[in-house]
Amino acid sequence: MTYIFRSVLALLTIILLSGCWDNKDINKRILPVAMAISQTDAKTYKVGLRVPQPNSSNMTPRILTGEASTISEALDRMRGNVESSIDLLHLKLLMIDERTAKLGIKEVLEYAIRSHDIAPKALVSVYRGDLIEILNKKEQGGAEGGTASYDFFNKLAGWTPNTSIVYLWEAFRGGFSHTEDYALPIIKPGERTMFKLDGSAIMSRGVMVGTISSDDTLIYNIMKGDFQGANVEVLEHASVLLVDVDYKHRHHWDGHTPQVETDMKVIGMLLETKGNPSKEQINEELKNLLSKRAKAMISKLQENQSDLFGYGQYFRNDLSHDQLKEWRKTWYPRLKVTLNVKVNIRNSGNLKFNTIDS
Repeated sequence: MTYIFRSVLALLTIILLSGCWDNKDINKRILPVAMAISQTDAKTYKVGLRVPQPNSSNMTPRILTGEASTISEALDRMRGNVESSIDLLHLKLLMIDERTAKLGIKEVLEYAIRSHDIAPKALVSVYRGDLIEILNKKEQGGAEGGTASYDFFNKLAGWTPNTSIVYLWEAFRGGFSHTEDYALPIIKPGERTMFKLDGSAIMSRGVMVGTISSDDTLIYNIMKGDFQGANVEVLEHASVLLVDVDYKHRHHWDGHTPQVETDMKVIGMLLETKGNPSKEQINEELKNLLSKRAKAMISKLQENQSDLFGYGQYFRNDLSHDQLKEWRKTWYPRLKVTLNVKVNIRNSGNLKFNTIDS
């Protein structure tokens, strides 16, 4: 009897170990690829989801919307009105209304992280325009599977160095940092394309405090070590393709003044010329262009007390915790940055663009 009892108990245990009792068929799931969030005047959140319809002949997406005092409540209302389960684990892009970004996005990011419904590697952006309009854009250029909204930021697809890339976990971390800010890409509905890039939003402690242009975003990507691919710069006497950029920071104190010296090494490939300029002349033009753009951007950021380049990270070991809290107000405006740009133009082909000349 003991043997029979143990055998029956073992069989019951095997049944309980089955992991498919709560499985939902993929055909019974709604898999959004993009989410748009805006805050209304009534201090409520309007949430929209873009669901691709691969079987649709014109690739028109399905749009789901909900409105409530919190994001989670808005999603629950959506779940109660659809025939399938809404699964956010495949969400690729989180778009936040510009007005909401200026009010602060900490609540949005805290929900996204704490709910565990959205992957930490989802991309975050700021959008201009109507929520429905930006979600309802049709797939362009024969895109399949509803991936066009993600491919716009994908480094293996449509991304360029003029576009900032910030993941959800980076934006959440940046909201609590005393010494480092970040820039979110600003997008709006395109006329003949899905999105149109409109610069980047400067985010300081989770609040949008200003904007930078697409050209300035290139400097931002260079300074954060995220320059990949190639970018064309049009000069007075030539067009140059930037194929590789490297930089190195050195920091020190001069009394109570923090100082940073940056060496930037640029490799370019000559595409075309106007007239008959010398190589040295083209080098000087590119050097002056990048230097002028970077210095103007640093000056603007110091006025906004936004440490977009993360210079405060280099002085963390020199300041107490209370002093770090005052970095943006007290120390950052005093910061002096010296920029040394070295340019090497190659016109013999793009064969060794991965090598920086010393």
